[in-house]
Amino acid sequence: MEALDRYEDRGLPFVAFLFRVARNAAIDKSRRTRPDMSIDDLTHHPESGQNVEGEAMRAMEHQALVTAMSKLKADYREVLLLRFVEGYGAADVGKMTGRSEGAVRTLQHRALDRLRRELERAGEITLFDRWGGAEAAK
Repeated sequence: MEALDRYEDRGLPFVAFLFRVARNAAIDKSRRTRPDMSIDDLTHHPESGQNVEGEAMRAMEHQALVTAMSKLKADYREVLLLRFVEGYGAADVGKMTGRSEGAVRTLQHRALDRLRRELERAGEITLFDRWGGAEAAK
């Protein structure tokens, strides 16, 4: 809210401005406090309980993915989350993060390659293939 008076219309979506402000605030706070945050705590939502085996499999896959993602550089995680979880296009992610569309695509490619290697190391490469990471890397 404090940054709203600094907004200038430069032809970018307003959400890009908000994302950059939020991102910078989060970086500043993490530098000051270095909290113990768990990605699992942020993304885990209990299921209905009707398919116990399916839920157990999803939970194991989720944990493998969270573990692999936690080993990636922050820039890699950010691009993957914005592109595949939030569903933004490469151009929009570039505007939000101050990068060119090409730089976002390069980061995405490197991040997916690194994620694949982390999942291979953990013996979870089928998760990467099923998730569609192999096709997304193309």
